Amino acid sequence: RTLRQELRLLLKEERQRQAKAVAEVIKNSQVVCSTLTGVQTRDLRNERFDLAVIDEAAQALEVATWAAILKAKRAVLAGDHLQLPPTIISKKAESQGLGRTLFQRLQEM
Repeated sequence: RTLRQELRLLLKEERQRQAKAVAEVIKNSQVVCSTLTGVQTRDLRNERFDLAVIDEAAQALEVATWAAILKAKRAVLAGDHLQLPPTIISKKAESQGLGRTLFQRLQEM
């Protein structure tokens, strides 16, 4: 083996050990905190939870909110719809309804 091959092998082993350690910590935790984007990472992708608490839900895009809600048996949305709206960069996405929040949708019911 070359030095480069050995380094690749060691780095691969390190990534595997780290992933195993993270999975073990999550498995043994009573509370896991994450951003809405973070629930879709490799570490949390297959996890399921009893409760999802989504703070600042009035600023969270609906698609991101659903990503967290679908991982939980129950969900709590907290936020103030009179504060800042979500940040939408794409005007096209906004014009097609992707700038809505689940919080807005629920308010209109």
